Amino acid sequence: MQKGVGVALIASGILLLILKLSDLPEARESWEAWASPKSGAPWFVGALAVEAVLLASRIALGYFVYLGRAIRPWAFFLLVLLTAANGLSGIALAIAALALQYWPRSAHEAET
Repeated sequence: MQKGVGVALIASGILLLILKLSDLPEARESWEAWASPKSGAPWFVGALAVEAVLLASRIALGYFVYLGRAIRPWAFFLLVLLTAANGLSGIALAIAALALQYWPRSAHEAET
């Protein structure tokens, strides 16, 4: 279960990154039209930076969940919050990561 959630986080992060990169020219035109012809670039760069942080947090959370590595609680919750801020799939995967982290394990799992 743990490896499945980790793979889902990493795969969805990489897939979203590919989709965002393929949509880059169209997104830039949209920001130019929305802001104004001269001031759209800073808005576009800011939105791109936020999107990059959100995708990097999803991939990082997937890496730690997949390996089962314990990280500091503040770092774990920060990654979960940033992943959840990335849309509905991010919310579902963040809840799954929280459940894996804090759901009580059965006695059989603790022995093995």
